Amino acid sequence: MASSDILYKVCRDEYEAYTLYRALMKSRWGKKYRNILEKAAEDELHHYRFWTSVVGKCTTNFTKIKVLLYTIMLYLFGLTVTLKAIESRETDASRIYRELSESRPDLKDSLSKIIDDEERHEAEFASSIDEGRVRYLGSITLGISDALIELTGIYTGSLGAFENTISAGLTGFLAGVAASISMGIASYSQAKHEAYKNPKLSALYTSIAYLIVVILLALPYFVIKSMIFAFMAMVIIAIVVVAYMTFYTTVLHNRNYLREFIETATMILGVSLLLYILGSILGKLIGIEIK
Repeated sequence: MASSDILYKVCRDEYEAYTLYRALMKSRWGKKYRNILEKAAEDELHHYRFWTSVVGKCTTNFTKIKVLLYTIMLYLFGLTVTLKAIESRETDASRIYRELSESRPDLKDSLSKIIDDEERHEAEFASSIDEGRVRYLGSITLGISDALIELTGIYTGSLGAFENTISAGLTGFLAGVAASISMGIASYSQAKHEAYKNPKLSALYTSIAYLIVVILLALPYFVIKSMIFAFMAMVIIAIVVVAYMTFYTTVLHNRNYLREFIETATMILGVSLLLYILGSILGKLIGIEIK
């Protein structure tokens, strides 16, 4: 990319960051952290004005669309993940600024100040913003992953043992409700030995996460009469849940999304295939179909 294109891009990114921080500041999630977000927005506006003095106007018509997309992300994933996603762009910008400071010595002092601001933003967000869903992410992930494996296993096995979707749906739902209570108790016991965690909240997050997955995966069996189509819908929902949680964890921990998603989805589908084969074999050996 040519130097002028790089300068135009970083100028545009600074304006978009300013607009995004302003939008987050006005949201109901951002009001609690208004001062931090307002200071970050002011910094980004100063950076944008600096870059316009270098490259001229650099705003685009896509800024509003990006704000809308990040607003949707805010509703789906919360403030911490949304800020991490924005700051990941800023981290890339910091790298570009360091490279530019070598090729453009005339901008070195200004770039150093911008880099310091970006790093300060990241540190302030990390130290000040505290969401329960992030603090108890391990408990939530435990509930979701266990529910996905157990419920997809039950429903896959039902292909070889059940003919009636309602029977299959009830079996999975009731087993899932019982398992959600069991997982909540296990999470409570584990949290008692961990610092900075409330055992009751840990148990609650695990049980609720588990139960949400149970309801989502059971739903197709109560609205679709065909066993195979209900199963296909269940698998699609399971993959969507995997995609959601994978995005959440990869953004927070700076991991590769595609690799994490493929690993998790492959594991769940592999377990489902294994249990389908087992269910089919047991159904033939026992010679009983539950209707």
